[in-house]
Amino acid sequence: MKGLIIKDLINLKKQAKVFGFLMAFYVFLAIAMENAAMFGGIITILFAILPITALSYDERARWDKYALTMPISRQDLVIGKYLLGGIFMGLAFLIYLMFGLITRMETPFNVLLISAALMGVGLVFLAILLPILFKWGVEKGRFLMIAVLAVPTAAIVVASKLGITPPSERMLHTVAFLSPFIVLIILAGSIFLSVRVYMNKEF
Repeated sequence: MKGLIIKDLINLKKQAKVFGFLMAFYVFLAIAMENAAMFGGIITILFAILPITALSYDERARWDKYALTMPISRQDLVIGKYLLGGIFMGLAFLIYLMFGLITRMETPFNVLLISAALMGVGLVFLAILLPILFKWGVEKGRFLMIAVLAVPTAAIVVASKLGITPPSERMLHTVAFLSPFIVLIILAGSIFLSVRVYMNKEF
């Protein structure tokens, strides 16, 4: 498992310069706009895309077919991508946490709360996408990826147009308390589904 993650990190080194430039640009933009939450949302998306990029590299190189000739189980190949996603979401959490505390645009409590919320959103995003990508591949799954991003945005816009009232503060606190358990349940279901899909996949 460790070797699989190291392999993905080595492949992703190709994106290091571009990624570093984007990070620097959005740090500058967030400071100029005095909008720390915007920076948090951007880095969550950027870090969530990295495991998908690693999956794309594997697909292009036909890595799966080669990997299955070695003593590596299909389950390990699937779980490796989830662990990679968890590592990147953890990094996004720490980066935003440090950014928020250093810039002091938000209170320490709000910084911690936003960091945790963004990490949860990123993990759910991956939990929804990875089974799709394991089933149809990155190239064929691109339109479904766009739909996953577009549907929540459209729902928010429609709700605002219809005048639907936002949830109360008490409800938000309840959701915040339950969200770690909800995210873990979603991830567990996603891993189970991805393993099932990958077990039945032919190369």
